[in-house]
Amino acid sequence: MVVVRVQKARVFRYTPTAKIWAWTIKVLPFVLVLIVVFAMCFLAVTRAPALQKRNSLKANSLQVAKLKPDPASSVQNKDFQLERLLKSKPPNLHLFVTQLKNEANGYCMGKLAELHRNAEKSNVISERLEPCRPKPWCPKIPPVLYGAEKLDSVAVNMTEEEIVDAVGSMGVGGSWAPDDCKARHSVCIIIPYRDRKDHLWTLLYRLIPVLKRQQLDFKIFVVEQVSNATFNKGAIMNAAFLTIYRTYGLRGEGDWHKGLYGCYVFHDVDMLPEDDRNMYSCPEFPRHLSVAVNEFKYQLPYHKLVGGVFNIRPDHYLLVNGYSNLFWGWGGEDDDMGYRLEQVGLPITRPPERLARYTMVKHVKRKPLAHAIRLKLVHTSQKRYRADGLNTLKYEVFRVDTEKLYTRILVGVGDMPEYVRSFEVSRRSTSSQNKRWK
Repeated sequence: MVVVRVQKARVFRYTPTAKIWAWTIKVLPFVLVLIVVFAMCFLAVTRAPALQKRNSLKANSLQVAKLKPDPASSVQNKDFQLERLLKSKPPNLHLFVTQLKNEANGYCMGKLAELHRNAEKSNVISERLEPCRPKPWCPKIPPVLYGAEKLDSVAVNMTEEEIVDAVGSMGVGGSWAPDDCKARHSVCIIIPYRDRKDHLWTLLYRLIPVLKRQQLDFKIFVVEQVSNATFNKGAIMNAAFLTIYRTYGLRGEGDWHKGLYGCYVFHDVDMLPEDDRNMYSCPEFPRHLSVAVNEFKYQLPYHKLVGGVFNIRPDHYLLVNGYSNLFWGWGGEDDDMGYRLEQVGLPITRPPERLARYTMVKHVKRKPLAHAIRLKLVHTSQKRYRADGLNTLKYEVFRVDTEKLYTRILVGVGDMPEYVRSFEVSRRSTSSQNKRWK
């Protein structure tokens, strides 16, 4: 006898808890999708401006640097970290500027007291300050300008004596002012220099007649870095500015009463002006004079460029804290200055390209700073300009010599820091390894 068991079908009962779980399983994917979409929209709205600014800064810096990709730049190196440079609290920029102005005024008062002690010199100065027939102001537009001239990119083949005779009479230490009228602008020319004597005399041969035709009260300073240490253009330009400013313009006994210069022109030694209608007078805002250079096919490479020939008022130079002291080797300090001007809200003005044309004298370019260091410094210029510049410069003036066509300032700004040197050594070793594997 066979017994057959019939199994009853199980009936699933929908309890309240089961209903909730079933509904949750159906709806959960849609909820997760909505959360992801909402999070992406939130990030896009909140982070888009910051990302766009960072990408634009990166693109501008890459365009500014005009550098080829360096395989050593991607190598992580802990020897160069910008945070080390910003650990020590720098002097307050406002207090530093106030103290600097007080030093300049103190120097002026000391000079005045010294002249009053000498009756003969006091009479001479009083006659110059209060003449019977005061000079009229020079015309706003100089009457004798030659316009554009075609220049050679090779240094002139002339002796120093021939160049001195060619430029005409000059005052003490490379100073000059028109005799028949009172100049409207007092200009200080600062030329950073090292081991390029032919270029320096070529520039003086071309520049001095241009400044004379523009009827400017000017004085030329050549600042030279002592020893064979790595060249630091920004630091020695800062040192020259502070030396001149603290001593009331390093004026001579006959013209010290003219006061501080209205503007400072930082002039590369290899840049020759082609057109004397490109005025070196003091502008309202910082002015980049070397707009069109033959080396760049007479086109401006990028908007923030202020290298070559740069004209700036002393108050604006103090506002941006001068140039950076961290760029050892060739390049970078001018691009950093462009970002400093942008940070403090000063526009970069330029004359028309048809007037602001320059010829660059042919030369062998110096060794540039490491790609990674330059890029990192340029990217951080806007947040460290108060902690890197005039108020943190350590320099020493070794000598101030009065030459026939200029005043020579010999300064020392130290040597390349160890963190840069170690990075350079690591970079060279990495590059040699890459070449070996290739």
